[in-house]
Amino acid sequence: MKVIKYFVSALAATALSASFFACSSEAGYISPDEDITDPETEAHFDIWVSIGANSGMGSDNTQLVKSVKSLEEQDPIDFKNSGADVTAKLYQETIVKGKFYYQIPKEKDRFGKYQIVNDRVVTVAEFPFTGNTLKDRRYTYAWIDDATLVLMGSNGTSGKILWIKVDTESMRILAEGELDLPEPPTGDKFNTSGIANYRDGKIIYSFIYSNTKTHFYTAFIHAEDMTTEVVVKEDRAEFMAGTAYGELLQNKTFFTPNGDYYIACNNVLEGASSTTQQRGNLVRIKKGASDFDKDYLGYNYPNGKLVTAVCLNSTKALLYIQDPVHTGAAGWGSDYNCYYAVLDLVTDQISEISYNDSVLPYSSGTFSQRSYVRNGKAYIGVNPKEDQPCIYIYDINSGQVTKGLTITQGYEFDRIISLED
Repeated sequence: MKVIKYFVSALAATALSASFFACSSEAGYISPDEDITDPETEAHFDIWVSIGANSGMGSDNTQLVKSVKSLEEQDPIDFKNSGADVTAKLYQETIVKGKFYYQIPKEKDRFGKYQIVNDRVVTVAEFPFTGNTLKDRRYTYAWIDDATLVLMGSNGTSGKILWIKVDTESMRILAEGELDLPEPPTGDKFNTSGIANYRDGKIIYSFIYSNTKTHFYTAFIHAEDMTTEVVVKEDRAEFMAGTAYGELLQNKTFFTPNGDYYIACNNVLEGASSTTQQRGNLVRIKKGASDFDKDYLGYNYPNGKLVTAVCLNSTKALLYIQDPVHTGAAGWGSDYNCYYAVLDLVTDQISEISYNDSVLPYSSGTFSQRSYVRNGKAYIGVNPKEDQPCIYIYDINSGQVTKGLTITQGYEFDRIISLED
């Protein structure tokens, strides 16, 4: 890897031992970015692509999905006359666990459980909304055990945050209600979803008000009865890296193996011509704490918008960063202005990932999740300008990088998903 920036954190004096084990669900917390399949369980990968442009966040471009058993190097996969066209039914903004996809589908009036089998979408079960209704794509979620899922999002006027607790085995609503949160200031409203995760019996729910973008809040909610214990404020960042779409598509948060919780955040650049021009930070809530760790602020650099963040091990995270200054792109927006790098959570050193002595190709697509961690390896997908979309495989322990699966040119590479067979 090529070291491109370096910053010595005050935490370096208390450096953690470099134990190279993958981030996983220990007793007490469940992360949306964890490898939910047991290493001994047979699994496969679903590769999501779109035609014309990336399809995230409400685009109506054609969305195709193809299942593969391995992401290792093989003949390029082609979607011509193969793969499932899921455009009419599913969004790539979805919840994944075990064998199934869970989401509000294109019909918008229900919640469902789905599989993609033999190039077609199979509806396993659906139920209509009864009391509370959530917006398609604009909600967040937390698994509080293997079968119980909590959905959260704003109501029609965004004056409240609603929740629905679902038994995903029987696919029925267990309970629903409204979160007890501070009301938005006069003339303001909640952003549509926020971000939720579960740890030690509590849902950690981060949210902002739509017009108050100088800070954000995090509520600690008892998962059993959905009562709010405490709400805390973080003013070192204007907002979380994801606010409207939760983590239905992208990983914006992660737990380290010891249960510390990290949230990717962003601030609008000074003098920016658009609010999408941002620079990032990581903030942390330590295990057992109910407030932010004011002694820690990660990714202390003047440039670089944090798009996704995935845990690699106890001291390392994989970041997908949008930075036209670093990549030499013409600007922000739809350009090849994103790159992957590993952040040392102790020293704050960031190292760009390389293959054959060259950094990975810069990518387009900020509405994507092309990285996935499984069994000690990070699978990293790129959308290069002048070559086939492909996957690079980063061995977390050794740092070695090999080339994996490639995709025929003409498709936009959107997402990698691992599911049990």
